[in-house]
Amino acid sequence: MKYFRKISILMISLLYPLFHFGQERINWVSFEQLDSLLAVAPRETLIFIHTDWCSYCRKMEREIFTKPDLVAVINKSYYAAQLDAESVQKITFDQSIWKAKSGKKRTGQYHALALQLLSGKRMIFPSILRFDNEFRLKNIQQKYLNSKELNDFLE
Repeated sequence: MKYFRKISILMISLLYPLFHFGQERINWVSFEQLDSLLAVAPRETLIFIHTDWCSYCRKMEREIFTKPDLVAVINKSYYAAQLDAESVQKITFDQSIWKAKSGKKRTGQYHALALQLLSGKRMIFPSILRFDNEFRLKNIQQKYLNSKELNDFLE
């Protein structure tokens, strides 16, 4: 029994790093946090607009936004926020309160903030918007981006 405990502790300490390998995550911030962060320390911003039903959006979240090299670049150089275009929650951002038209989530009923961010553009998902330090739109992509395309978009 004495050796079992020592061996267990040794195995856990040796294997623990393996359980967390590949668990790098993007530090997504809420729009309320983004507002505060931009006021204190301006930085380029990346906004990922998606929907629940969009398979390409989920694929990007699962396969692309988990690549260690992309996670490192995004976390180092950008504030990253994501928005469900069909969300019904109230969002406080840019000295305004953004609300959904309806209190019930419905396909094709877009949140006011999503409409504003994509103003003049079609509602295509996923949409990735890149803003400069002064929160002016720098670039937009409205399609699935593989890791190379996303890396090029970030440069």
